[in-house]
Amino acid sequence: MTKKGKILAALCVFAAAAVLAGVGIAERRKNVQVNRTDYVMDTVLTQTLWGPAAKHTSQQAYDALTAMEQRLSLFEETSEIAAVNAAAGSRAVAVSAQTFDLLDTALALSAQSRGSFQVSVAPLSRLWDIMAADPQIPSQAEIDAALPLVDDGSVQLDAQEGTVYLPRAGQALDLGGVAKGYACDVLRQLYLEKGVEHALTSIGGNICAVGGNTDGSPFRIGFRDPKGSAGSYIASFLIGDGVVAVSGAYERYFEQDGVIYHHIIDPHTGYPAQSDIVSVGVVWPADAGEHPGASADHWSTALFCWGRDNALEWMRTAPAGVLLLDEEGTLYVSESLREGFRPAAEDLEVVFVS
Repeated sequence: MTKKGKILAALCVFAAAAVLAGVGIAERRKNVQVNRTDYVMDTVLTQTLWGPAAKHTSQQAYDALTAMEQRLSLFEETSEIAAVNAAAGSRAVAVSAQTFDLLDTALALSAQSRGSFQVSVAPLSRLWDIMAADPQIPSQAEIDAALPLVDDGSVQLDAQEGTVYLPRAGQALDLGGVAKGYACDVLRQLYLEKGVEHALTSIGGNICAVGGNTDGSPFRIGFRDPKGSAGSYIASFLIGDGVVAVSGAYERYFEQDGVIYHHIIDPHTGYPAQSDIVSVGVVWPADAGEHPGASADHWSTALFCWGRDNALEWMRTAPAGVLLLDEEGTLYVSESLREGFRPAAEDLEVVFVS
């Protein structure tokens, strides 16, 4: 080989080595994992992100939810929702594009819930104030006075002006039943915009899964045991892209005279919902609609209020997977979740629904 040929050959080998080294570095950067825990929206936010932009994006995610909380808080006097509530019966209030979109989404979902999920439930949720230091059972007169104010059909949105109007004095919005699910939608969009293709985030138990694991496998998620500790599960299932939301009466409640009063208020009665469901989780795929997080959050609440039989009927045609544990200890699971489903105990009674 000539001297020139040897030099060219050496350069080719060097170039090939450089390419392989670059691929290796890129692959390592792609698999960089960032874990972060914060407190926001009155709950714990945990993020596990992968990729070169993971650290910076996790901070942006926290900032985004902090700003969202400041706009949506029922109790913060300077929030947009507080301004809408204060103006009930007198005038429309302009809100940010994100708040308007959330309300528009929530009201559309509310219309499908047979009245079991209403964002105008604040007159009742304020009465019960389940998480107060010393919660009390409201009088029947107080409940009767609040019930007519709970009416999502009366909430007026003006898309052109970007305003919200509650037509009756005393009406008020409480977005607690959908805000964390919607927050999952906000974070999913942020992650993808910033180039984070793999993420697993929990917002108060609502799970946002993006892209599965870096090796291409889906995430394995546990379905909590309501009778056990926070880290105990009765079963697990797989999800690659989507949102999981769970509703149950076992976390936020108080007990008086042997009766449990929990935080899921039935807008029909004004009392905590009486349900034969212990816990229900909705697994909404990312490609099944524009707002998988808000949808999962809404439907987990609505199904709990509906009770087992109505929920099972909905499961058979739903675009989402469902896990439903009833009072008898039977776990009903959507057929779409069968692959990869694992019960934690052999004696758990599992019924697949299709």
